[in-house]
Amino acid sequence: MKKSSAFLIFIAAIALTACNSSSLKPTVSGAANEILVVMDDSILNSAAGQALIAVLNSDMPCMPQYEPYFNISRVKHDAFTSLLSPARNIIKVNVGHQYSYVKMSTQQDVWAKPQSVMYLNSPSSELLAPEIEKYGADILNYFIKAERSRSIAYQKKSPEAKAVSKINDKFGCYMSVPKGMNRMREYQNSLWIANSSQDINQNIVVYSVPYTDVKQFEKDYLLQVRDSVLKDLIPGPSEGSYMTTEYREAPIYKTTTTENGEFATEIRGLWRVEGDMMGGPFVSVSTLDKKNQRIVTAEAFIYAPNQYKRNVLRQLEANLFTISFNTDSKNDNGK
Repeated sequence: MKKSSAFLIFIAAIALTACNSSSLKPTVSGAANEILVVMDDSILNSAAGQALIAVLNSDMPCMPQYEPYFNISRVKHDAFTSLLSPARNIIKVNVGHQYSYVKMSTQQDVWAKPQSVMYLNSPSSELLAPEIEKYGADILNYFIKAERSRSIAYQKKSPEAKAVSKINDKFGCYMSVPKGMNRMREYQNSLWIANSSQDINQNIVVYSVPYTDVKQFEKDYLLQVRDSVLKDLIPGPSEGSYMTTEYREAPIYKTTTTENGEFATEIRGLWRVEGDMMGGPFVSVSTLDKKNQRIVTAEAFIYAPNQYKRNVLRQLEANLFTISFNTDSKNDNGK
């Protein structure tokens, strides 16, 4: 059999061109972070089916309680009707002798928009299972980015104008901020934006430091800056308490890109309050303001005791990737 390098088609063609009649298609259905898996019972009960479910149902890292990456619904091929085809995220698993090798491909807006569809085709479930295990992270990332793009498009329609303006004035950059986040506190080169909810407290922090060396984009340095900035910016509820990073569960670091393709680093972890019992998840994105030679970090964190946090955190963190810098004039507040 051919080596399953065809699976890498996913990397090269992450989103195929939508059909010409996309303007006539309905809007996608279903809640955020849901995936409809179309595969028959025989495949569901095979190693390939169980491998796919395990990938989608795996524990989202750096959360204070178990929450899966995605909620899964599953139907057989003959039950995949027009009522289900507008689902926002779909994986179709096709196994049969008509396929000569394992192949994964993706397509946008097949039955609705903005829709993301993935096809997993294989001559047998035995050949498909190890490929799903090998490329599980790519499967997850495809749908994570799809959800992020939808969230960005939706939130950009009606951002919190006051907060957006404040970020632009202070840092010389644009970043979307969700409606209702209108409480602000600033300290030197840092800004804290929050909503007023007592149920799920949502927060965005933006801060900058001068850029002199590429090593400043390393994980340890960025966390050191984070702890220093937030200690001053965000006091805890009791005297002498302050926000810091929870290191008992190691933060996860990776390189990524912003919405407009600029290099960035992402750190995902847990925060806690020194001197108190408060805590929760955070995500930070750091990128370079080339003109002003600064590293600008935007962070999302939430405080929601006894609440599920995945959907709110993902919606909030999507805004971090919208950051883009003004290039026509120097920011007067830049240092």
